[in-house]
Amino acid sequence: MLFESHLLISTPLQGDGDGAGVVPAKWLGEGKPKMFRKSRIGLTGAVVALAGVLALSGCGTRFQDDAGDDPTVQQDVTLTYWAAWSEGEPQQVIMDAIIEDFTAETGVEVDVQYMGRQVTQSLINALATGEGPDLFDAGTRNIMDFQARGFLADLDPLLDREVPGEGVPVSETIADSVIESSQADGKLAILPTYINSNAIWFNAGRFPELRETPPQTWDELIALFDEHKAQGLVPIGADGTVSGYNVFWIFQSLVQLGGPGTMRELAEDTANWDAPEVLEAAKRVQQLVEGGYLDDTYMGSKYPDAQNRWANDEYSFMLNGSYMGGETTDQQAEGFEADTFLFPGEGDNQVIEVTANGLAVSADTEEMDAALDFLSYAAKSDHQTLWSTEAGFIGARSDVEPPASLISLYEHIQQADPDQVTGAHDLAAATHPQWWNDIFLPANDALFSGELTAEAFIARGKEDTATFLGSDG
Repeated sequence: MLFESHLLISTPLQGDGDGAGVVPAKWLGEGKPKMFRKSRIGLTGAVVALAGVLALSGCGTRFQDDAGDDPTVQQDVTLTYWAAWSEGEPQQVIMDAIIEDFTAETGVEVDVQYMGRQVTQSLINALATGEGPDLFDAGTRNIMDFQARGFLADLDPLLDREVPGEGVPVSETIADSVIESSQADGKLAILPTYINSNAIWFNAGRFPELRETPPQTWDELIALFDEHKAQGLVPIGADGTVSGYNVFWIFQSLVQLGGPGTMRELAEDTANWDAPEVLEAAKRVQQLVEGGYLDDTYMGSKYPDAQNRWANDEYSFMLNGSYMGGETTDQQAEGFEADTFLFPGEGDNQVIEVTANGLAVSADTEEMDAALDFLSYAAKSDHQTLWSTEAGFIGARSDVEPPASLISLYEHIQQADPDQVTGAHDLAAATHPQWWNDIFLPANDALFSGELTAEAFIARGKEDTATFLGSDG
């Protein structure tokens, strides 16, 4: 979604709201693919079941299971949860279904408040004073910030918990690359429920050969664009008024050429601007502009015009997030088959974006065991499947079949080398938000529009970063 891509520092969810300041912190971290399993419950059934349920503010009971406690003694437990979803969204109904199942099985109530995309600043204020909820939504984009502020409980014990009714630990249901993206300071920070990524979208109904033989190098990608241009097609669509979309091209080029961290390191030391891969990445963007692969109006295009025109077969390709196929379903031309291929890697390296989204637990919770119980229920296949079937996302579990348009991207994520994984926009916005908004995005817009050459982009970025580090660094 639009706000998913250019407002990266509020929540990790589709539909991010306003930005919130981020404290820089080191992103560190260290599951195996399963066969697809079809969901045994549907959202329609969940809605019917929920019709007369969920007085969510009451108290619940669960059996004590701490060592030394009498397991027959019941205690009242209510978990509080602040959600980044709004009433009426499929995601809200999914969460209600999970909560209903959990409460029915354990007796533990969940007092949920659906606060929408503006929840992040409220969370920061409440968690800082110890008044926050037990559970809240978070993800790759803000878990480093939350960890630096001391907000996050260590969820590593969750990985060893058995998924209720399935006989396997949580760790065996999630790919290594997704676990990596769910960590902060080397510890699991969230239970991932769904993931976003980034790839080049195309209509496989029109260009079926790209499913089997996508371009493997930058030169092959340019040759493909040249072929389409020669046929009178417009190779690339872009909503140029959206800076967070324009930056996809240099983001992908930088991490493929230099590896994860190459983009965010530009904010940390001006010497990093002199690396040859930075100039090469900028030259690639300049090549796109000067090659005439975009139409004459792209810098004035407003979201979602370009992606809708792509869905109407007016553009051949768009580099965008994994959510774009679902967003354009209603606009897709007859016979349109949305599909993706990865941005070409460099040599033996193929870096892939994996941005995990899910549920965190407050470091101040007094109900840690109940919170872990809830997360283990949320990890059930039936529940996680709903994120794919009803919300159109790539589910975080390895055995959750993704939407048809995302199967190829899903398979790449499952097989990804954790050392070749990065977060959205290489986490540059998450770790250096002011630099990102004030320096990098405007400079990249000037490059992407053709106002700056690659060399001029490097000079401007280096100079502005030096000024930024001198005053803010």
